[in-house]
Amino acid sequence: MKTIMIIENNETYHNIYKAMLKSHNYKFIQTYDGYEAMEKMDETTPDLIILDMLMDMITGDTFFMYLRNIPEYASIPVIIISSAPERLYNHLRITDPNLAFIEKRFLDREILIGEIDKKISFHENNKGIVSRLPDITASGAKNACVIGSSNN
Repeated sequence: MKTIMIIENNETYHNIYKAMLKSHNYKFIQTYDGYEAMEKMDETTPDLIILDMLMDMITGDTFFMYLRNIPEYASIPVIIISSAPERLYNHLRITDPNLAFIEKRFLDREILIGEIDKKISFHENNKGIVSRLPDITASGAKNACVIGSSNN
């Protein structure tokens, strides 16, 4: 059974993800912010992470950069699910084959499970591929912080 970590600050979305994952025999770890996710990753390394980008304290952008800079976590597949438009995160996906994006307004069971299956399968078949982070200029980093500063 594959383990999926959910990093989402909204309880309603936690319940939606749990219902979708349970029906497909995925085990899940619930976390509500990047700090809690970091602590739980010390206990259990997930097979995939569902990541909300618009969170307080540690934004999804910051957590994603942390994840990609730790060698043992760098290739964990991540599905960003955010209410922000996908185009805001293209700079991340361009260089990362272990990353997918779903806008919350388009979220449904088939899309989510399809992306999970695709990313886990790719990861299992390409263990040596480590994600490469794009160079982020000072203005890009500033914009990333602004993007992730509001609640959803």
